[in-house]
Amino acid sequence: MAMTILGALVPVFGLILLGYGCGRTNLLGDRAFEVLNRFVIGVTLPVLTFRSIAKMDARDLAVPSMLIAVIGGALTTYAIGFAVEKWLGRTSSEANIAGLCGCFSNTGFVGLPVALLTFGQAAVAPVAVTMLLYSAVIFTVGMVVSEMAANHGHGTMKGIKLAARAVSRNSLILLALMGVAWSILRLPLQGPLDVLLETLAQATAPCALTAIGIFIALPRESAAPAPISRTVAMKLGVHPLITAGFVMLLPPMQPLWAKMAILMAAMPCGASSFVLAGKAGRWAMELSAWAVTLTTSMASLSLIAVLWWLGS
Repeated sequence: MAMTILGALVPVFGLILLGYGCGRTNLLGDRAFEVLNRFVIGVTLPVLTFRSIAKMDARDLAVPSMLIAVIGGALTTYAIGFAVEKWLGRTSSEANIAGLCGCFSNTGFVGLPVALLTFGQAAVAPVAVTMLLYSAVIFTVGMVVSEMAANHGHGTMKGIKLAARAVSRNSLILLALMGVAWSILRLPLQGPLDVLLETLAQATAPCALTAIGIFIALPRESAAPAPISRTVAMKLGVHPLITAGFVMLLPPMQPLWAKMAILMAAMPCGASSFVLAGKAGRWAMELSAWAVTLTTSMASLSLIAVLWWLGS
């Protein structure tokens, strides 16, 4: 089990280390970090979201207990993280990233390999649903709050209108909705078009993780250990526990689906949170970069405990 988890985590560390090396040697130039960030949030992440949803069986979305457990667990954790950082004096933009880092899981790059190797092919459907919910719902909530915080100075109503306009034009949300329609209508997605989309989608994690490594290599102020520690505790401890609470309180679902909801909540912080942190300033980027790095390293131990608890 330990080797399974370590095997899933090694590529994450490898790509962060690659980015760090590129940043230290300036191999990719001064604007590499900015370009990679924009490429992920504007192209590869929306394509990944669309393809993941479009290829799903729409019937897999009709598992109410699973949907509520995943979304409820993540948003409750997000609300706690956001409220704590606001209470401690951070801006709404910064608190938004803290909350998102505490509840947004790396389901694709780490979660899926771990689930497949420990639970087999039967885990694909529930993991795909959690991937969809994190990308299309949880990340969208973070994006909406980010836009509202950015436009707060225009007045509440005008800020909401500006945020709604920005979100409605966002490629991630538009392609997520298109993916839902594609899945419901059962339209085919194959051939050269699917190969192109798959190639772009597969670039999401490598580009985002490499960008994190480049950012870590940039000259910056020392990281603030207290908010980073709080975020790591939220992600690896609070998030899976709250999700488990939802699973226990809701009407029963298939045991494997219940386990996947909890296991995916226990995954390290997803790199996509770092992409969004670019709009919130250096403090948020620092927090997100270290949250991804530290939760990934600590997950090598915490996931063993979670899998033991789930009785895998």
